[in-house]
Amino acid sequence: MIIHWIRNHRRSAILVGLTLLVPMYLFLSALSYLISTRAGFSEQIDTVEPRIARLQGLIMNESTLREAVSGMSSVINDNVYPESTSSAAVAASLQAEARRILADAGMDVTNSQVLPARKRDGFDYVAVKVVARGTLSGLEESLGAFARFRPVILIESIDAFPNRQRNAEVQVLTVSLDLLTLRVAP
Repeated sequence: MIIHWIRNHRRSAILVGLTLLVPMYLFLSALSYLISTRAGFSEQIDTVEPRIARLQGLIMNESTLREAVSGMSSVINDNVYPESTSSAAVAASLQAEARRILADAGMDVTNSQVLPARKRDGFDYVAVKVVARGTLSGLEESLGAFARFRPVILIESIDAFPNRQRNAEVQVLTVSLDLLTLRVAP
């Protein structure tokens, strides 16, 4: 019966068919758009889940992390100069301490010079170049004193040259040291 009606009313059948196809097309388009959007959201959810797990782990270990950070603050405060101290004051202090340490070890300081400060990694790198003369045991003693000094004094470079003297019982060295200390940058 339907086929008979379609044959007799072709124009009407085409209009009815198009009327049915247009909403069907719109429905299928909307359905495919929703499915593809859901797939995109599903991928985003898969990438968010590990992040949420990490954040939950951080929240659960917050007190432990705070204790570790406070412990690191005391270590940093012991080993670097604070931000409140100027770079010039740190350089002067480093120069004076280096001269004192070398003199206490029996070395004669012949020259010292403050080098320009460098900024890197949240710190000011304050440097001093010191030239001294003395024995190998004096050099060894002064290097040990530099290692024990706080705030930390780092030896950036060291050059040692023997002084040639005939009939000398003790070998004398000329030593050039580039010393470095850190200051928290503002």
